[in-house]
Amino acid sequence: MPSATVMRSEARDYYEVLNTEPSASAAQLRAAFREAVLRHHPDRAASSEIATRRTSVLNRAWAELRDPVRRLHYDHALESGSAATLDWPLEEGEAARRPRPSRRRIEPGEPSPWHQPQWRSVAGFRVPAEVFMAGPVAQERWIVEHHIAGEDWRDHHERYWLRYAARHYAERGRIDDWLGALERMVAQEPPLAEIIDAGLREAYVAAGEELRGAMVVAGIGERYPDDSPQRRWADRELRVLLGEYRDRHVRHGPAARRAENAELLLNFLESIGLEPSFTDYRAAIVAHRRARHPGRAAELVERVMAAPVPEPGRWFSLVQMLTEAGQLDRASELLAALARGDHPDALDPRRVHGPWRRISAARERLARARRRVGTTRQ
Repeated sequence: MPSATVMRSEARDYYEVLNTEPSASAAQLRAAFREAVLRHHPDRAASSEIATRRTSVLNRAWAELRDPVRRLHYDHALESGSAATLDWPLEEGEAARRPRPSRRRIEPGEPSPWHQPQWRSVAGFRVPAEVFMAGPVAQERWIVEHHIAGEDWRDHHERYWLRYAARHYAERGRIDDWLGALERMVAQEPPLAEIIDAGLREAYVAAGEELRGAMVVAGIGERYPDDSPQRRWADRELRVLLGEYRDRHVRHGPAARRAENAELLLNFLESIGLEPSFTDYRAAIVAHRRARHPGRAAELVERVMAAPVPEPGRWFSLVQMLTEAGQLDRASELLAALARGDHPDALDPRRVHGPWRRISAARERLARARRRVGTTRQ
């Protein structure tokens, strides 16, 4: 049985793999990568196996050098002689290249390939020094022109790029791209401070995708312990997003759509293990009343009435909820019980602001509701 041929290879640094110098600009580096990929494409090579392996090596080198920060670290390692290398496959009969010296002597007046004062770092991007000195407006214009415009966020995984692109999309009203860049950044599990600065809530509210945003925020919260500050932040953001959804889609719009959105909100809360708030129930009851679903509205009323009253002011909210639900006799009975002092905490001005003024306002609402019912019956 013939023995298999062993594929020869040699160690090359990342710049040697791309056939370029460490002093190459970002544009020159990109051009060298594209040229190398075309030159070593399996369709153009004598050996498809070697071409496939070379393409893989090229992609690994490019993934490291395309990121300015990672490239800077690699340059420092290359200068000190500790840089990583890649095994470059050699064709049969191909001679190995003379390795690049880890350190090379820089002649007086020769620009250093390591220290490049013509570049400055801005938000992770390398910008020319003259652009850096021109100020933030010029820097942003240069970054957008050379790194953002014409690029698709789906082709990028660098968090600094996604973060910058998301802000660029937001300022130009490109909502779908804004959300896409943010969600790709969040999927990489960056530090929470970076997520907070990204403005997730604003993006989802602008897109009208509050429930989608709530799912993302809930996933972020699950990464942290229940009693941690990070988890408390996620819980607050979750409630705010759900409140935005309730106010935009349950309290406003066509009656049938409002009732449908109310059920969607209650089901969503149940799916993530959160008890709907009193405000959630109240908005859902009103929505079902407007949509002429009295049975479902009554069912939600009973669920609220069966729950413990956490604070004295909630008694007045219950009277208003019963009034809005059309249960006027029941609302009148509860209001009379409050006036008699059956729930003394509700009349304590230290715990409830203006209790008697609240009773008066509740009576007026009840009277108006009875008049509307009488007019409807006539």
